Amino acid sequence: MKRFLLSALLVAIVPVARAEEPKSFPAAKHGAGELKYVEKVPVLVVKGKPAEMGEQFGKLAVANAPDLTKLHAQFLEDAGQTKKYPFIEIMAKRLKPSFPPHIATELEAAAKASGREEGLLLFANTVADLTSGMGCSTIIVEKDRSKTGSPIFGRNFDWIPTKGITEHTLVVVYKGEGKRAFAAVTVAPIEGVISGMNDAGLCVTINEISIKQSKGNQEFNWKGTPLLLSFRRVLEECSTVAEAEKFLRNMPRTSTCCMTICDKTGGAVFEMTPKSLEVRTHENGVCCCTNHFRSEKLCVDNKCERYDTLLPLQKKDAPKLSVKDVFAELAKVQQGTHTLQCMVFEPGDRVLHFAYGTGPATKLPPVKLELGKLFDEK
Repeated sequence: MKRFLLSALLVAIVPVARAEEPKSFPAAKHGAGELKYVEKVPVLVVKGKPAEMGEQFGKLAVANAPDLTKLHAQFLEDAGQTKKYPFIEIMAKRLKPSFPPHIATELEAAAKASGREEGLLLFANTVADLTSGMGCSTIIVEKDRSKTGSPIFGRNFDWIPTKGITEHTLVVVYKGEGKRAFAAVTVAPIEGVISGMNDAGLCVTINEISIKQSKGNQEFNWKGTPLLLSFRRVLEECSTVAEAEKFLRNMPRTSTCCMTICDKTGGAVFEMTPKSLEVRTHENGVCCCTNHFRSEKLCVDNKCERYDTLLPLQKKDAPKLSVKDVFAELAKVQQGTHTLQCMVFEPGDRVLHFAYGTGPATKLPPVKLELGKLFDEK
């Protein structure tokens, strides 16, 4: 995955939090939107037209974010981008014409409602395209290898552990007019999708791949849809892995990445560049991904200690896995304080098991979120 303002997730919103510890966002309502706590995890539900959802997001997730200015500055310092930021901000603005129109409208409304510069939100939503720093691990367990009889999809989200980043973590449920309802596991003020599930049970997560780590002389496409927004579009429009593949093949893309994707019947890894999309499926019922392309057409370097650690899961005689087992395997590839989030999706039941906080999040007890119920609520 990629870069932006992330830091020490507040224990107040972790299952073991003490009541006296502060929460990251205050519970509040604005218009049709509401930020509430579900099992001590901050969950924001936004509804309506793009401008309405943007206003709700701006008021409840951006204006109410704890000291966002300080987090932004500290993140840039930790990423070594402070001096380069004016140039990065210019590049982020250059990408705005490629934003899907409804998301651009939403972002503009969020900036206005929160009183924040639009440039900050543009940076947040193009951070995966313009900077680097994410190093994630994902595991898809097909139904034949699953103890539950249904697919299981696990993922570690690893990012720069900037102080204060965990306090900005939240789950946002979008219910836009004419779109599928979906939940994004995000960090304010990112409105794109780093990790998420929609009302059909389709789940996606991003694994960052450097554009230099692919064959074919790949070049950045300034007219492409920014990565986190393309992931969001998949959840808004698609219900299956097959639909998502077709959708993405017709979408201009800015840069390189892997999309680990899973629906109610199974999953795959989409290895994506501005020029191509290669599909990598499971080996003996398990598909793993870290931060290298592995398809023959794109791979230039497949050395990865984390991938090698997960490789035994793909052996023919490997045992079946449960949700608990997947968490245990993700714990083997945690990256210390950089592992800010650890999650397991159950697409069939539309459930998310989510742990986050001061890393490694794999050591924290996960909370079970019934996303299906949140999608179905009126």
